[in-house]
Amino acid sequence: MKRFLLPLMLLCAFAVIGSPVSAKKPESTSLLPEDVQETLKFMREEEKLAHDVYAYLNTLYPDANTFANIMESEQRHTDAVAGLLATYAVPDPVVVDANGLPVPGEFTDQSLQKLYDDLVAIGEEGLEDALNVGVAIEEKDIEDINAAIVEAVGYTDIVRVYTNLVAGSARHLDGFLRALDALDK
Repeated sequence: MKRFLLPLMLLCAFAVIGSPVSAKKPESTSLLPEDVQETLKFMREEEKLAHDVYAYLNTLYPDANTFANIMESEQRHTDAVAGLLATYAVPDPVVVDANGLPVPGEFTDQSLQKLYDDLVAIGEEGLEDALNVGVAIEEKDIEDINAAIVEAVGYTDIVRVYTNLVAGSARHLDGFLRALDALDK
């Protein structure tokens, strides 16, 4: 029973975030419409959130392997969105350290910051909770990316990246569900 209630509770937490369009940021020199720019920035941080949550949970449950494997893929996802930001001269929202490296667990979008903090706290409760956090993240990613695809129609490179992200998130979701099933055996 717990397996099905936790993802529902997590999705409710995600609902507080609202749409992938984050608070208005300083103007950019990009030729993209502002809503597409804002969604790209949100997607960059949302993919980083997945990476950072999985990296943290991997330190707690290193034998689970699922987190390590998916965390590497999430890094590729966030890098792909960073490439789009660079292509379209959209400011990157990712918080970096003095060496220019992303700071784990820190986000410009305060709703994502709160979500990160909440998700890692839930994941600390146990492996099953941590795997359910993964399920909830991937389900929400799929929902947000599908909405972003509709918004980006006309920008084939953005749609292509988003389509690849959805496919990756679907594979990640399957991986977390398989890991949860294995707990029952």
